[in-house]
Amino acid sequence: MAEVVLKGQIRTRLGKGAAKKLRYQRMIPAVVYGGSAGPVPVTINPVELTKVLGTGAGENVLITLSLVGDGERVATVILKELQRHPVRGAPLHADFLEISMKRKIRVQIPLQLVGEPTGVRNKGGFMEQHLREVTVECLPGAIPDEVRVEVTDLDVGDSVHVRDLTVAEGVRVIDDPTRAVVSVLIPRAVVEEAPVSVEEKPAEPEVVGKKETKEAKEGKEEAGKAEG
Repeated sequence: MAEVVLKGQIRTRLGKGAAKKLRYQRMIPAVVYGGSAGPVPVTINPVELTKVLGTGAGENVLITLSLVGDGERVATVILKELQRHPVRGAPLHADFLEISMKRKIRVQIPLQLVGEPTGVRNKGGFMEQHLREVTVECLPGAIPDEVRVEVTDLDVGDSVHVRDLTVAEGVRVIDDPTRAVVSVLIPRAVVEEAPVSVEEKPAEPEVVGKKETKEAKEGKEEAGKAEG
C-alpha cells in the first residue's frame, strides 16, 4: 500500500469556540492518538484530507502526517474516525491513530463481489450479500484495499462464508468463520390464497300449510274431547 503525505499544524487552542473558528477558516480540528506523547490536537485542511481518502485504499490509506507548530513532527497514521456534515458530507473532525510499521493492526476491509452467480443467471435465483466488510489483522504495509469474493460458480442454495475468503499471506481475517458473506437464494413466490367459498344453504322456508294442518288437527282433537 502506497503512503501519502498530509500536512497539518499542532493546535494550541482547544474547545468548541476554537473549533468553530477553524471551520470558519475552512480548516478542521483533528486529534492524533497512539503516540508516546499522548493525544496531540492538530489542524487539518479538509480538502487535502478528502483528496487523501480518495485514493484506492479509501479510509485505510497510510498517511505520513507532517506537523508544524510548537516543533516539527512526522508520524505515520491511519484514519480512526471521521465526522462528516450530515447534509453536505464535508469533513468536520478527524481522529488519527499513529502506528508502527512493525506492529500489526486491525482494520475494516470492504468486500468486493466478482462475477454473476450461475444460480442467478440460469435458474432465476437472487443474490443476497450479508457482509459488506470484514476485520483483518496484519502489518500496516500489508493492508489490502479490498477482499475479492468470487461468486460466479454459486448455484441456488450455495453460500460463501468468512472461512472461504482468500486473503494474502500475512493477512488474517478475524471475523466469525461461520458467518455467511453472500448467498444465492430462491425467490419467495407470493401465493395469494383465494378466499374459500362457503355455500350457505338457503334457510328452509316455513311451511305454513303444515303448521296450519297441525294446528287444525290439534283443534279437532280438543273439540272431540269436549263433545265426549
